[in-house]
Amino acid sequence: MGKVKVFVLISILFVAVYGFSDFYLNVGTLQIGNENYMVYEFGPEFTVGPLTLGITLTTYATDLTTGNFYFGYPGAQQPSTNIVDGINITALGLDLGSFWFRYGRMRPITYGMGFVFNGYVVPDIRVLDLGVRFGETNLSVHIPYQIAQLSNFTTLQSDSLYTGMLSSKLLMFDLSVFGGVEIGSESPSATPLQYAAGVSLTKEIFGISLGAEADIQYWKDGTIGYGAFAGAYGNFGVLQLVAGPYMTTDGFSPWLIGRNYRTLRLSNDFGPETYKAELGYIVSLGFTLSPYGKASASLKGNFEGKMTLSGEGVVNIPAIGGTNGLVLYGYLYDETPFEDGQFFDPNTQARLTIAYPVFGSFYAGVKYIWENQEWKQTAFVGGSANF
Repeated sequence: MGKVKVFVLISILFVAVYGFSDFYLNVGTLQIGNENYMVYEFGPEFTVGPLTLGITLTTYATDLTTGNFYFGYPGAQQPSTNIVDGINITALGLDLGSFWFRYGRMRPITYGMGFVFNGYVVPDIRVLDLGVRFGETNLSVHIPYQIAQLSNFTTLQSDSLYTGMLSSKLLMFDLSVFGGVEIGSESPSATPLQYAAGVSLTKEIFGISLGAEADIQYWKDGTIGYGAFAGAYGNFGVLQLVAGPYMTTDGFSPWLIGRNYRTLRLSNDFGPETYKAELGYIVSLGFTLSPYGKASASLKGNFEGKMTLSGEGVVNIPAIGGTNGLVLYGYLYDETPFEDGQFFDPNTQARLTIAYPVFGSFYAGVKYIWENQEWKQTAFVGGSANF
């Protein structure tokens, strides 16, 4: 009876706060180790001046009908049946100008010209980002830790990659120095990536940034790979462009720490021996037409005919006739594009999502995933992280 009263009180508090905040609601799946969980989160998130705060009630189950039901984060060592343990801080940020920090859902990481760190993001985890600003000099650090339970302040490592970047002016150029280190990697490989670092110099001329980037990748077995890229990139409102040649030595992979990195580092063949020296090119195009959507496509290839094609896009269909509209999302990654005249082959990773916005950022929809040479359909409800 006491738990019921606490639950009712918490629900009333959340509804009251909802009146002057954005409301977060998510239903999705989360895999930790070999266990799959259904996770339910809801609560308010609001910003007042330089402060951002988000509080949710998090519950999860191992099975919808017969599994155990707990409160808090599934990864906690001691699962809790106490509803108070389900209350958590899911977003906390403060920007004081010269110092800022943000705790919350991970945002994509791109450093320099994106030759190595290119849009890396892990859905459904929370991280701490913080930094300082001194004039034209900026220093930021990415720490993958999250609060598992607020009641006993249990924290845990949410990812294995820690990163940082220093940017400043050097004469007439924009200078960026950046790097990342793997700590506690889940990779089963005997030679996972240990460090990645780089430096870039760019200069904007008539709206186009010209520059170069040099990087190093150090592997746990002692292998060191080097790579360099020179080219141009620009943002022309509707159109975004990146293009230029690159060269690498053995043990170096361009675009390594990108959208596909988490899947890649868990594969059995992940290691420096996979990446051979090459001379190639990169072409990336992006289109943005607010508020109707955006899309990007990238092609990386060498002069021997090997190519990698990747892209993603989202289309927002406006509300018509009393409906809430529709959202279409697509993703593609293929290391053997157009092989044997086929656009989709066994090496293709692709998915198409059709989502209906129920309210705010809460969706219900279907997702089509290309797997084993066929499209497989699954339904979902929750936030855009499910796309």
